[in-house]
Amino acid sequence: MSWPVEKILEEALKLDPKDRALVVAELSRAESGATPEEVEAAWREEIALRVRSIEEGTADTVDGREVSQRVRADYEP
Repeated sequence: MSWPVEKILEEALKLDPKDRALVVAELSRAESGATPEEVEAAWREEIALRVRSIEEGTADTVDGREVSQRVRADYEP
């Protein structure tokens, strides 16, 4: 990682969560070229698809306890 990138990252991590989220959103938008409205519309569509698949019983789901066990296993020394 180059020095400017390290410095930018260091400063960004000092921001409060709301400002950090704004930076992430703006960088993502700049990378994708999508407007905030387009990004929101795409997320709404994705959410609707996921809800529909859960309601129809076609979604691959994982029990919350299993997810917790997997996460703990990944981060325990």
